Amino acid sequence: MTNLDGMFPDDLHAFWNQYRRATKAQRLELFGRTGKGTVTAARDLANYASNKATAMQCRARGDIRAAQMYESICERIYSGLPDFARW
Repeated sequence: MTNLDGMFPDDLHAFWNQYRRATKAQRLELFGRTGKGTVTAARDLANYASNKATAMQCRARGDIRAAQMYESICERIYSGLPDFARW
């Protein structure tokens, strides 16, 4: 699994765009498997990527309160991921 925390905002937005409606082949690429839980996990990872990018952009412009809000969304998403989708 790719570590989304090590990506830049543009790459995170691209990840979101690519995997928000992940196909079976994309889920196989992400997780090495398909089946139970992979559709939701792929969607959750895409949402994590989008929120992480937004948090980074907020921090870059000095809006720390907004960044913290988006970071807390990321924490909630990550805590709900199945083990096979975590980095």
